[in-house]
Amino acid sequence: MENQTCLASKQQILIITGMHRSGTSLVTAWLQSAGLDIGENLLEANYSNAKGFFENTDFLAFHRRILSSIGLEPTGWTLQDKIAVPDEYIDQAKQLIKDNTSETKAWGWKEPRTSLFLDFWSKLLPDAKFLFIYRAPWEVVDSLYRRGDKLFSKSPELAVEIWANYNQHILDFYSQNSEKCLLINLNSIIHNPHILLKNIEKKLGIVLNLPDGQVYDSSLLKTQIAASVHPYIIQEFFPKVFNLYNQLNAMADLTNNDLVNLDPQLIANQFLRDWIDLRHLQRNHPKITTK
Repeated sequence: MENQTCLASKQQILIITGMHRSGTSLVTAWLQSAGLDIGENLLEANYSNAKGFFENTDFLAFHRRILSSIGLEPTGWTLQDKIAVPDEYIDQAKQLIKDNTSETKAWGWKEPRTSLFLDFWSKLLPDAKFLFIYRAPWEVVDSLYRRGDKLFSKSPELAVEIWANYNQHILDFYSQNSEKCLLINLNSIIHNPHILLKNIEKKLGIVLNLPDGQVYDSSLLKTQIAASVHPYIIQEFFPKVFNLYNQLNAMADLTNNDLVNLDPQLIANQFLRDWIDLRHLQRNHPKITTK
């Protein structure tokens, strides 16, 4: 990559990212309510994010263009570990930064695909700080399945593998740049956004106001999946992914101390419960059939 000169900003910059369905929208909503300028062109709410994505569409479109230009899905569903940004996009990125820079207060953006381009943005904005939000793989996978993406209906294992790819990108970058990053488990802050603000100020030096505590709607975030068989499935059949989650927890600035109950009898009972629930669903909806 040539001519990737860095840019300076008068105001502090906070880049927020994480795997899709990891709670980055919620966190960014808090930060916006606390005074962070996240831009004016934001992705509108829809059925999968009823309160909005708080996602800057300028950066979203930019990342989608890059991915498409190198033959990857613009959705960001990729298992590629290294993504080189073509030189032709450097000037576009600089203009994007100029167009979104705030002259009066701390600013930044949230966009999950940023996780795939961390080195690129870090070189352009060496003074920028990064906030990484991660969530248990079984919670993210469950959220993706409930959303109904066609890709995962066809190849459900890809949801697990893509979770791993995104979070490996994050862990690798954090390992080399921890001094300018916060790595946070979503479940450690969903009931206490103030601890997030304290850590942003303490480690990253960005001072924000108190967030709006009414932003969080517990009905929109399913967090009780640890009581299901899903963690067991990840541990038993995707051990590398389970270990990656443990690595994230070990290195995180804020982690979740809740233990996952993998008691064999509870798991067996839950498997049977899921089995009978499926048969009841098929009985009540005849179009849902299996051979």
